Amino acid sequence: MMSKILGESLPAEAFEMLRSKVPTVVVATVSSDGMPNTTPVHLTYAKNPETILMGMALRHRGTSNIKDNGNVMLCMCEKGDVNVSIKGKAKVIREPMLCNKAMCIVQVDVESVKDDSTHSETTTGIRYRCVSERGERFIQKIFEELEEYVL
Repeated sequence: MMSKILGESLPAEAFEMLRSKVPTVVVATVSSDGMPNTTPVHLTYAKNPETILMGMALRHRGTSNIKDNGNVMLCMCEKGDVNVSIKGKAKVIREPMLCNKAMCIVQVDVESVKDDSTHSETTTGIRYRCVSERGERFIQKIFEELEEYVL
């Protein structure tokens, strides 16, 4: 079965999910020598239906790959059967972040979105749980800066 291309911007359900600060997306990148890499990223926020912002570690392989080759694919499988793959062009737009010198803001310009729904229903996505108050503050500060960047 072929996946259905939904368009060049996020459908409303995917946009709202990315604004909720809940989902973790899997970001696929490729290094300069052709080595693939996947990275789960929770710090994602939709600026608008054509643009996604992510908080990523400056020293992470995925960030290095984005600097070398901005082609990315983001996969989001979420409750409510919101299953999409988002092809885009990524670039680092703030390095470092103001709230944390080890982090940067990556912008993904959406090029196409495909529906990855299958014959089964997604009941929950990838979830994380902070194990400390410090971790909670870190997450909160990153999301605050991502939201401020939208304004």
